Amino acid sequence: MNTANPSCATSSGSAPGGGGSSSGSGGSSGGGGPCGACKFLRRKCVAGCIFAPYFDSEQGAAHFAAVHKVFGASNRLDAVVTICYEAQARLRDPVYGCVAHIFALQQQVHIILTYLLILNTLIPQLTS
Repeated sequence: MNTANPSCATSSGSAPGGGGSSSGSGGSSGGGGPCGACKFLRRKCVAGCIFAPYFDSEQGAAHFAAVHKVFGASNRLDAVVTICYEAQARLRDPVYGCVAHIFALQQQVHIILTYLLILNTLIPQLTS
């Protein structure tokens, strides 16, 4: 199961977010404009920008805004996809975030285990 939020990624690049590496002016790939994070922060996007692979020029500003609104700016690249997923979940549910989804899944597991218990008690009766 892919846990990354599809709204935080595009299919155009190899890195989550689809920004890709830089060539020419600006840190993002597609047209040389600033990456979404630099656009949001209103700063010059340089070649090798650490945010460019994760926040593309087109949709990256909105995704970075969600992350920034909930968590502030962060340079931990290994956490960008996770933070983006949690930020989107927090915008949907400001109190519980992704924990609400985890709780719903736990309830489903409990219901399925209850059905399994019932079926396991009925199988011997049906086979005899």
